[in-house]
Amino acid sequence: MSVLRDITAAFGWLSIVPVWAEASARPARWFPLVGWLFGGVAAVLAYAARLPGPGPLGSALAGGVVVAVWAALSRLLHWDGVADTADGLLGGHSPEQRLEIMHDSRTGAFGASAIVIGMLLQTLALGALIASGDIWPLLAAPVLGRLAATCGLWTIAPARSEGLAALLSVSEGPLARLIALALLAPLLLLGVTPARAGILCVGLLGALLVPRALARPVEGISGDLLGASVVIVETLVLVAAALVTGV
Repeated sequence: MSVLRDITAAFGWLSIVPVWAEASARPARWFPLVGWLFGGVAAVLAYAARLPGPGPLGSALAGGVVVAVWAALSRLLHWDGVADTADGLLGGHSPEQRLEIMHDSRTGAFGASAIVIGMLLQTLALGALIASGDIWPLLAAPVLGRLAATCGLWTIAPARSEGLAALLSVSEGPLARLIALALLAPLLLLGVTPARAGILCVGLLGALLVPRALARPVEGISGDLLGASVVIVETLVLVAAALVTGV
């Protein structure tokens, strides 16, 4: 079945789940579903961390564990995109040079700094949320983060003729968009407060705008930019939620 093929491909591309991602599949609409796997794992870890009643340090450590597990579940793919994106966009002076730097497997000072800053922000935000007992943002962040990759593939032309973005960039109709939006529905069913509605708006705007902002300097989207978009939107949602909690 094509639906099962597309779902399998989504998990094959964006997670460590050992399934085959067929080149003919159209997985982008199912990327938010992969986010639910990440969110579910984070919710379980957060619940387990709260059983002994951890203090601020224990919550921060639990946040670090979630960041590490998320990174492992994605095969560090998204963080590699963060590093390559930072090196390319900050180190190049033309679209061609930026893409060349991003294609280089070596990590420079910009990339290393971006990873450290991003992981620190996520760890602190997750620690605050775990301490507050508010698990909803831990579900919302990875789902909205993967939606950013979907939006990037659907709205921006590939920067190169080869690579992940070129392979997965296809024209999708209204049904695909409806599926992607429907995968956000459980976030509404879990209860929407004014604060959560605001956080959801932050994530949706980020999913639409972050890929476009990253793609502009290289005049197109790439796999690295998609990975960076996932992490940036995740971080935006987590930080916004942590600030709302006031912890």
